[in-house]
Amino acid sequence: MKFKASIHMIAVSGLFMFFIALSIHFSININGTLALMSIITGAIATSRLHLKAHTYKELILGFFVGLIPQLLLISNWL
Repeated sequence: MKFKASIHMIAVSGLFMFFIALSIHFSININGTLALMSIITGAIATSRLHLKAHTYKELILGFFVGLIPQLLLISNWL
């Protein structure tokens, strides 16, 4: 296959969505953590592009592959 989803983006976007869900569920203010996760997500995407390991489409696909399972399971956890 000539198309691959970025596993780095899958992992970081899943963690990012987990922190968002954690913040909403417990009604806690973790804006600093969310801002840091946003910066980390951008840094990982930029580094994957700089190394020419992925294209924009592969990074976007990886982001949503990590994000969507967290969204689907948000009503079932805790």
